[in-house]
Amino acid sequence: MKQLPRNFSKFISSFFSEEWLFGRNTPCFLPFYHVVSDEKLPHILNYPYRNVAQFEKELDFFLEYFTPVSLEEINKTKGFGKKVFHLSFDDGLRECHDVVAPILLKKGIPATFFVNTAFVDNRELFHKYKASLILNRLKETPHEKVQEFLEKFGFTVKNILKTEISHVEIIDATAAILGIDFEDFLTLQKPYLSLEQIKSLAGSGFTIGAHSHNHPEFWKIPVEAQLEEIRESMARIEEWVKPPVKAFSFPFTDDGVPASVLKTIRNEQICDVTFGTAGLKNDVFDFHFQRYPVEQPGDFVRNLKGEFVYFELRKWMGKAVVKH
Repeated sequence: MKQLPRNFSKFISSFFSEEWLFGRNTPCFLPFYHVVSDEKLPHILNYPYRNVAQFEKELDFFLEYFTPVSLEEINKTKGFGKKVFHLSFDDGLRECHDVVAPILLKKGIPATFFVNTAFVDNRELFHKYKASLILNRLKETPHEKVQEFLEKFGFTVKNILKTEISHVEIIDATAAILGIDFEDFLTLQKPYLSLEQIKSLAGSGFTIGAHSHNHPEFWKIPVEAQLEEIRESMARIEEWVKPPVKAFSFPFTDDGVPASVLKTIRNEQICDVTFGTAGLKNDVFDFHFQRYPVEQPGDFVRNLKGEFVYFELRKWMGKAVVKH
């Protein structure tokens, strides 16, 4: 049902100018990505990542209508007298160091990189990326035994990207049937940032935050397990880089994360700021911010304008605040 009003917002967004829409009284704009690459990345089929030319074009669009600010400025400033944005990246992929950071430094744009601490130095692989590698292989070479195997557990080749961390044994067994060795992939491809690269990013002025330890679906795990993911990953980030702002972004979404978790974060001072992925919205917790996922299918500008129209509609209906 949520998609219907969003689609309507995109439809009517053409009737509003960028200057009017982006000049409204809206929250700090927080767009986020995962990766930028001109290469085909076989482990990423679960979102449409940008190539370098697309990314630079989108950054120039942001810079035309918003002023970039650091995470420290967001943490210290309650209100800005100008339209600002802060860019962030999830999952801690290697391209953040090799491709993204040089572009941001060239354009003078601060950013935060959220890393999953279990994956640093390519020690483990995200379950969605495992599923992507399997799907890529099956697109090239269909395999009847794999289809039969997946059907035993209620999955098909078409919906294998819907598998969750609780299905990791099924994913690993499917990979074994296909002869896919995830350890070899991690060694040869090195999809993730190394600790040395993370420290290099921090040394270049970027903020490093946590994105949980191994990227579980938070709404599927108990509250204490959610807090353990946050505590453990934040402790490692503090040990590695001692960030000026302790920041955590919830993996996938903060939908399903109860208010008690955010209250514990605040009371125990585990983090200074936290982030969800609900788009352009306010939040009842003043240290918790909602980000806008840029990597969506469709036209970038139309999607973005539609998000701002959607916020105006929700504000008019009194539903522009996430309440948990």
